[in-house]
Amino acid sequence: MKRYLGLLAVILMLLAPAHAQELDQLLDEAGVTGTILIQRVSDGAEWTGGADRLDERFIPASTFKIPNSLILLQSGIVSGVDDALIWDGTEHAFAVWNQNQTFAEAFQRSTVWAYQHWTRQLGHEAMSGQIAVLDYGNGDVGGAGLVDRFWLDGPLAICAREQVGFLARLQARTLPFDAAHMETVIAMMEQASGEGWTLRGKTGWRFDGEPDIGWYVGWLEFEGETWLFALNIDMPDPASQVRLRAAIAEAALNEVSGWTR
Repeated sequence: MKRYLGLLAVILMLLAPAHAQELDQLLDEAGVTGTILIQRVSDGAEWTGGADRLDERFIPASTFKIPNSLILLQSGIVSGVDDALIWDGTEHAFAVWNQNQTFAEAFQRSTVWAYQHWTRQLGHEAMSGQIAVLDYGNGDVGGAGLVDRFWLDGPLAICAREQVGFLARLQARTLPFDAAHMETVIAMMEQASGEGWTLRGKTGWRFDGEPDIGWYVGWLEFEGETWLFALNIDMPDPASQVRLRAAIAEAALNEVSGWTR
């Protein structure tokens, strides 16, 4: 009996870290309030930090460019990564926005005006229908007048756990979109790669909040395993904290998987 209990204790010790490891220390060391969830695809194991905020919804900001890109491709508003928009000369907050944009460039640069243009072309009714089918966050795109603002100012909102759930369906290629469109967006999500690994993701920045909210969501493909992640943090001083989104997420991925750039 003692041998059995001893073996059981060892098994429980081995299993517990795979499903309940905490990443709070990384948030504390960065001096931020936020949450992060990492989920290993092969067995559903989860690691969390700021767990009390995992199910709190926030405006998705530019992380919505992932589902929005799928919707624009599926609807035919955009035909592929090389579709281009001509910059009209209006000065924007970031220099990389003040030039012509291909679809792929607009995604990678988070060019708000380009996605607003394409989304207005799609229209409120079509967008409402697509979001309802997609089951994304609270599913609320507001009225017709918000067709090009609902992911920037609300009412659309999503939590970190829902972000990971959405990404899991994209990574598994089970979303209600053509396979080719999912592959296009997955390719556009690539942030960096090296021998045996690829990091895919999208940042988001909710401006003019109280405080601003920073997002980073995506997944790491590393040595035959996939690690989904979603992070959001408060950014009361965004100029100094915006880079923490990727830094914290990458430190967390290193902690749970052993991956390094």
